[in-house]
Amino acid sequence: MQLGLSYKRYQLDIPPAVWSEFFDQLTDENRGRLITLKLLDDQLGDFEVLRHTPLHSITYVPAGATGSDRPDCRGDLVVTVGRPQGLGEATYAHRVVCPQAVSIVTDEDGIVLSCTITNRDQVQSKISFQS
Repeated sequence: MQLGLSYKRYQLDIPPAVWSEFFDQLTDENRGRLITLKLLDDQLGDFEVLRHTPLHSITYVPAGATGSDRPDCRGDLVVTVGRPQGLGEATYAHRVVCPQAVSIVTDEDGIVLSCTITNRDQVQSKISFQS
């Protein structure tokens, strides 16, 4: 039995060399879009940090710009959100310290459905974008 559904998803790994530009563009294309942010941790369990909150920005700050001299760290990534009606400035910031990997899932039209950032402790911050 065929249902006629042709919904494809694609996973892409984003190389560290382009994280700054990638997150600038992702922010520009998705500012105000509702997101859910979850922490996925094998040791502590999963935790929903935010639900249905408008994205303000996602910013990657390279290691040299953070003032840190951590040799095993590329930098930090900050996800900020705004008020539910999208009014005013950012109201909450979630910081991912020492991200090691970034991957996204898109639909067949290239619309980002989710972004997963893995830090050096293998804890994942998963941002799911609402339709």
